[in-house]
Amino acid sequence: MRKGEKEQVISSLGAFGINLKVHNAGQRFINSRTMMDYRDQDGLVYRQATPLLHTVTNAEEKRHIIGDTFMHLATEFMNQLQQNGEKIFLAQGTLRPDLIESASSLASSKAHVIKTH
Repeated sequence: MRKGEKEQVISSLGAFGINLKVHNAGQRFINSRTMMDYRDQDGLVYRQATPLLHTVTNAEEKRHIIGDTFMHLATEFMNQLQQNGEKIFLAQGTLRPDLIESASSLASSKAHVIKTH
């Protein structure tokens, strides 16, 4: 989220009486990595772990790392809440289209990379 957005969302939804549980996962994101398919100089595909997010400059690698990390964290958080018997509504911004566009295997097995730079 951008600076100040978390507070704005909490305030806006709180005005409707919605009780939020906000999870700050910034450190988990910047220290995360994922597995990606790459092509070697002969065009052969190989699978390899990406570098940690905070060291990545390639936009496509960043999208994969962020998308996969979000899916892992969301699943983890929802499982914790369900164990407490709570009803769950997961809210997020435009991440779902980004996950699909980035071909996150955790979002869709049929996604294609659209944003190739």
